[in-house]
Amino acid sequence: MNSDFAEAVARFRAELATAVTRSRRAAAEARAHSAALRREVDEVDRPEPAPAPPSDPDDDDFSEQTILFRP
Repeated sequence: MNSDFAEAVARFRAELATAVTRSRRAAAEARAHSAALRREVDEVDRPEPAPAPPSDPDDDDFSEQTILFRP
């Protein structure tokens, strides 16, 4: 009976070691994939933001002072 328990513990430790190795490998692959995606995104040409339209002097004055103190 004692040898059965020892075998079970040995089997458990071997399966645990295999699972830990597999999870470490998966984590490393995920980090590599994430880094590759970040590099790809950094290399993408981002469009320049559209310039603000020039202000027209004939537009209404919407300054705070004008709005608060209109007659």
